[in-house]
This record gives sequence, C-alpha cells and structure tokens, in this order.
Amino acid sequence: MSNQNGQPTSSGILYIGSYGTAEEPTIHVCRFNSKTGELDVLQRVSGLENASYITLHPGGDRLYAASETEATGDDSGGSVAAFEIDEATGLLSITGNRFLTHGAHPCYISTDEEGKALFAANYTGGNVALLPIAASGELESAASIQQHTGELGPNAARQDAPHAHCIVPLEGSPFVCAVDLGIDAVVIYRYDNERRSLTHHGISKVHRGAGPRHLIFHPALQAGYVMNELDSTITLLKVDKECGVIKAGQTISALPSGFDGYNDAADIHLGVSGRYLYSTNRGHNSIAAFAVDQGSGELTLIQHIDCGGDSPRNFAISPDGGHLLVAHQKTGNVAVFNVDEESGLLTKTDSSLQLRSPVCIKFSKS
Repeated sequence: MSNQNGQPTSSGILYIGSYGTAEEPTIHVCRFNSKTGELDVLQRVSGLENASYITLHPGGDRLYAASETEATGDDSGGSVAAFEIDEATGLLSITGNRFLTHGAHPCYISTDEEGKALFAANYTGGNVALLPIAASGELESAASIQQHTGELGPNAARQDAPHAHCIVPLEGSPFVCAVDLGIDAVVIYRYDNERRSLTHHGISKVHRGAGPRHLIFHPALQAGYVMNELDSTITLLKVDKECGVIKAGQTISALPSGFDGYNDAADIHLGVSGRYLYSTNRGHNSIAAFAVDQGSGELTLIQHIDCGGDSPRNFAISPDGGHLLVAHQKTGNVAVFNVDEESGLLTKTDSSLQLRSPVCIKFSKS
C-alpha cells in the first residue's frame, strides 16, 4: 500500500471510500470547511481494491475499510483492512493489519459500542462475520461466521440467493441485526463479546420483494428504519431491545407519486436531532426527506430534491447537523447540501468534489 501526505489540521476531517483497483487511490482523507462548504483532498491512499465501505473505531483512532472483492489473493472472499488515524492531522497510516471476511463481496462493516468487534456483511457470500478487535485497535481473524438461509424473494434477478447487505448493533442491547436483500428479512443475532460469537436469535420479515438494503436505529425511540432497495420503500420497525424482537410497521415510498421509471434505493440516515430522516434514490437521482413523528416513529414525506449527480450510493450528515454530503458512484462527484435543522429541508450548494467512483463517506470522530 502507498499514500501521499499533506499537512492538514484535524478539524473538519472526513474519509471517502471508492471503487477502484489496488493501484488506484480508493480512500481519500478530506477536509470539510463547514463555513464555505468546500472540500479539499489531503491524502490519497492506494493498495486496497474496492474500498466500498468504511467505518471508524469508537475511539476515533482507527479506520477500517472493506475490500469488496470475490477473492483476496489466493483465498476466497473479501477482506477488511485497518488503518491508524493520526490524532493531530486525521491522516491515515498503513498498518498491514488485514483479515478475510470469509464471504464474497463484503459491502458493509460496523463495530460494537466498545470497539471490541467488527461486523461484516458479505453480499454475494450471503453471510455475516465477526472479527475481534484487539485493545490496540488491530483486527483479529474472524471468530464467528453465520450463513443466511430462508425463503427467497420473488425478484429472480436480484433475489437468487441470500444477500447480506448491512449489519449494525442494536445499541444498548446484546443484539446485532443484519438485513438480507435476498430473503426480505432482518436477521437478529445475539452478540457475546466474551465468547467472541454471534448466535442466531430471530428473524423479522419485511414484505416480499422489498429487498432490504440498509438499516438504522433511532437514538431515542424504540424504532428502526429499513431502506428497501428493490421497491424503493422505507419500512418502520418497532423494536424491543430487551427481548431482541423487531416487527415491521409503516411502509412508505421514497419516490414521488407517479414516478414509474427505474430506481434502486440506496442509503438512509437520521438527522442529528432525530426529527428528520433522509434517503437516496439511484435512477430518480434524488434525496427524499421525511419528518419523524417523535411518538410513533412514523414518517411523513416533506421533500424530494435533485441529488446533484448520478447514482447517489451513500451520504453522510456532518456532526453539527448542518450539512449533508452525497457520494455519486457514476458521475464521481461529492455534492454538498445545507440542512435547515428546524424544517429538515435541504438546499444544494455550489460545492462539489470530483473523485473516481466515491461510494462511502464517514466523518471523523474527533
């Protein structure tokens, strides 16, 4: 692996993962000016093919990147690599710490609240893996691998097998939840840090043909939200943290009424206040904004706005809640929006950063 260093400050740092070969820079360290909305590249990191999803250690001193590949060298399956984050500059140092996810095309990674485990969802492999994290922040080889099974959805082209697409911990509980596009389900696991294990706990089905892609949980309500890729809907989940039970509730379209063109829904996030939710549409090429009822968790559409590029795969909201940044896979640009935190509405700025196939954005924890 190789990198190019600059001399940034640590404030306003974010990280962007991209598709590309190992010879190309697939991770960029950027500085974001919240006053002007401008983005500058501070470091370009190569050596990791298809760094399609990145996440940070809760302590903020490590970045983990999934290499979304079918094989890693002579071994089958993709991998996850760890990078050290310089506290003063936010720049990345290559550690050589890298392990297999034991499934093809890992497309999503996350960590537990204490930073003791990394969870990986392998899309083509149709399974999830737990990789322990040492006290130093370095990864260890996978300790638990769970294969998804179940009735396949009706979309023969996309639901030909289980496809684990996202895995996130249910904070404040011993449960970890994975969504599977192939079987239209949220699969619930019990996580045991001492035993370094994931064990199957239950399953919650969404409607057939939904193709669930990404999952988030509300920080204050007993609610979660699933972005359904195949029919461009969002499903509200009623959550019982104590029992590890999830039940599907309201389902609402992420598209405007009357739209009948091609679309794949992509990413989903809550605003900092928890009062608004945003999602991206690939095809319609828009961002949908919803108001969140603070009692029931139900959603009400308040806005559709052009996303500023083609194929908005992933986006991130700045830690202060004032900006939303969208990564466009096909046009290769990161577009910047202002967020009105009172109304939840978005307005596009003139700021844009051009990269090759950006697909994941994470802000620094510092």
